[in-house]
Amino acid sequence: MPSIFLNLTMKASQKARLKLRCPISLGREHQITVPEGWFNLVYQMCAEIEDIAQQINQKRRQRMFLPRIIFIEEHMGKLTCEVINRNKDISDIIKKAQIRSVQLCMYCGDEAHQFRRGGSLVTCCDRHRSQYSL
Repeated sequence: MPSIFLNLTMKASQKARLKLRCPISLGREHQITVPEGWFNLVYQMCAEIEDIAQQINQKRRQRMFLPRIIFIEEHMGKLTCEVINRNKDISDIIKKAQIRSVQLCMYCGDEAHQFRRGGSLVTCCDRHRSQYSL
């Protein structure tokens, strides 16, 4: 029986692609531990945050308040993200991604539902739910 943790974290190439797209918001110190199936969701969220950071960066006096992503992770079948120097727009972007994360399979990115597995929640499609016998 395959492990439930198969493909649980993004590939190094996916993380490198994120870092290349989001040099300001991902900065130096960040931790990304999300399932591979959520890569497109996380990429979109980070790109939207980066676009806001780029706009702020163009204003000389605002540079010290650039948004920085501290971590992005899966918790109880849902995306969580912490950003310092966030504003309302960034909070809305994160909230939208969190809502979408409970609708996408953690393993493949297909449409999904949340299921209870022991004391935890996971978000996966019917195929992965049966494959991992939650």
